[in-house]
Amino acid sequence: MKVPLARRQLLARRGSTLAGVAGIAVALLLILALNGIVAGMESRITAVLDRSGPDVVVAQAGVDTIHMSESTLARSSADAVAAVPGVARVRPVSLVTTAVERGDARGMVYLVGEEQPGSTIAPVAGRAPGRDEIAIDRTLADELGVGIGSTVRTLGMPLRVSGELEKTASHTNSVAIVPRAEITGMLGGADVVNYVFVDADRGVGAGALSDRINAAVPGIKASSRASFARSERRLVGDMSTDIVRGMTFVGFVIGVSVAALVAYSLTLAQLRDYAVLRALGLRVRRALTLVLTQVGATVALGFGVALALVWALGALLAMHGDAMQLTLRFADVAEAIVVAGIVAALAAAFPVMRVAHIDPASVFRR
Repeated sequence: MKVPLARRQLLARRGSTLAGVAGIAVALLLILALNGIVAGMESRITAVLDRSGPDVVVAQAGVDTIHMSESTLARSSADAVAAVPGVARVRPVSLVTTAVERGDARGMVYLVGEEQPGSTIAPVAGRAPGRDEIAIDRTLADELGVGIGSTVRTLGMPLRVSGELEKTASHTNSVAIVPRAEITGMLGGADVVNYVFVDADRGVGAGALSDRINAAVPGIKASSRASFARSERRLVGDMSTDIVRGMTFVGFVIGVSVAALVAYSLTLAQLRDYAVLRALGLRVRRALTLVLTQVGATVALGFGVALALVWALGALLAMHGDAMQLTLRFADVAEAIVVAGIVAALAAAFPVMRVAHIDPASVFRR
């Protein structure tokens, strides 16, 4: 009886119910969307690591990120790393922050110099760059109005676009690939390595290998790819934590306020109904269950609408370019569920107290 009755009470006042669902959905949407955007930024900031897949990353001592860091290694350090037992292959990488230009149009890039073609990020169209060539992200190619075979400039040198990358662009920059010899020539011939990507022999763990490298080669810091990627993602987290927490709090306050207002207004409007039900023998426990069911249903519907809106927002962002990505993680959805549960509990508190103290005899008074 209690579930159909709760449904009838909600449907009897559709306007208030829809307003409550919409308000809660907007509140949870703030939480889900912002967390999803941060997760998308994190996936782009680790694109080079994730796509090239080294077991260990070697950087200058004291450096554990690529972004907002400077790492310089002598070529001899890369050779020393290659001689460590358990190392199957080393991939020296040069990296420069610069701009790629075509006419008056330009875009900032992390210019990655690789020794073996395709050893970092393989192009999804065209081929890995050779001499006097470059591979750029599709998003940047669209912004510059270029395609495979076009000529662009970077560090003052004209380069032919040999291929296009995918899913490396963010709202600030993207990744471009050139042969490492090109960067060496552009920078005046200094054979400088910024990072060394290390592949381990079969059966050798990344943690154990990084410890071996740190012990064998001075002046460097070797980290497993997982550890290095966590440091990279922490950059985004450090920059966005206060914003995310602030917006989560705003969403929480909005959700509690709207849900509490709707639940309380519905309860006030139905006090006479509850009094009649109590006079007909409905126990306090069942009356309270009705209130909780109404609030829970409103919050659950709001959560479902928020998920649908986040999915639609992600699809809309994808349609308008690749620079902004919205990624839903299980932990973020779980956080929204917890917030929704707290919203439901707090929103139900006032109506529950009012219904618990209602006098069944009040229905007979005028």
